[in-house]
Amino acid sequence: MATRDLSFRATKAFCVGQAKSGTASLCGLLAKNYRAAHEPERARLLEMILKESQGEVVGTNFRAYLLERDRRLHLEYDIAWANQFIIGYLLEAFPDARFVVLVRDARSWFQAIVGHLLSRKIPSDVRAFLDWWFKPAHFPHTRYDRAMEAEGLYSVAAFLNAWNQHVNSCTQVIPPDRRLILRTNELNQSHQQLADFLQIPVEQLDASNGHLNRATWSGGFDSLVERGYLDEMVAERCGENMARYFCKY
Repeated sequence: MATRDLSFRATKAFCVGQAKSGTASLCGLLAKNYRAAHEPERARLLEMILKESQGEVVGTNFRAYLLERDRRLHLEYDIAWANQFIIGYLLEAFPDARFVVLVRDARSWFQAIVGHLLSRKIPSDVRAFLDWWFKPAHFPHTRYDRAMEAEGLYSVAAFLNAWNQHVNSCTQVIPPDRRLILRTNELNQSHQQLADFLQIPVEQLDASNGHLNRATWSGGFDSLVERGYLDEMVAERCGENMARYFCKY
C-alpha cells in the first residue's frame, strides 16, 4: 500500500459482488493505494449470518459488530461476496457508504463457481455455509443434472437461484444513487467509471493487479449437465435479469 495519511479515508464503499464475479480483481485494483481488503474476517461474518438465520443473533448485535469491525480495521473498501447477505445492515450502519455491484452473466458464473468448487480446497467456514446459501432441499437435482449430484455439487436450479437472488437483492435494495453496477467482463474497461464513483483519481487504480483469482478448472460441463438444459434453466430462472444487464442475451 502506498504511503498516505492514515487518518484520511476516501469515499467508503462495499463491494457486494457474487463469488467468482471479480471481487479479487477489484481488490487488486484498489489495494495498492487504499485500505482495501478481500473477504475481511470472512469466517466470523459467515458464522454470524448463519446464527442470525437461526435466531441466535439479533440485528442490533449484528450492527454493533459491523461498526466495531469498521473502527478496528479502518477499511476504505470492504470487498466480499458475503456482503450480499447483509446489505440491509450495511446500508443502515454506514449511511454515507457506496456500493459496487459486480454482476457476471449467469452462464459463465455457473461455470466459474462449479469449476471453483471442483478444483479448489474449500475452506471449512465456506463449506459450512454452502447448504444455507444454495438451499439444496428447495432445489433438488433432476435427471438432467444428476451427474452434478454424484460430484457432490448442488443442482443447476440451486446455483441459478443464488445468482438471481444476488442480482435482485443488490439492485432492488441499494438506492440507485449509492450503487454502481459493473459487469465482470467489462471491469478492465470501467476504471474511469469506477474511479468517478469512488471519487478517486483513476491513476490510483493498479491495473497490473486487475485480474486475480483466475479459474483453474479445465473440465467439461457436458459431462455434468445435459446439453441445452443449462440454457433452458438460465432462461427460466435468470431470464429477466440477464435481459436487463446483458442485452445480447
